[in-house]
Amino acid sequence: MGLDKHPPVIPPCPTGLFLEIAPGDTLYKIAKEQGVTVEAILALNPGLDPKNLQIGTFICLPLPKEPSRKT
Repeated sequence: MGLDKHPPVIPPCPTGLFLEIAPGDTLYKIAKEQGVTVEAILALNPGLDPKNLQIGTFICLPLPKEPSRKT
């Protein structure tokens, strides 16, 4: 018999944007790369511990901010 592999649990996400936590990821790094804030990521992922991100966990991402235009 093979290993009993369960598919990853993916939480509901209103934006439909997901990211899988990779080795070396921090919420600050993810937020900066995605053009969002750490606070916005935490708001969409209740219970997420920013000091203990688990590799392979899927998190919901907010929609990126629109770049501000200078007139």
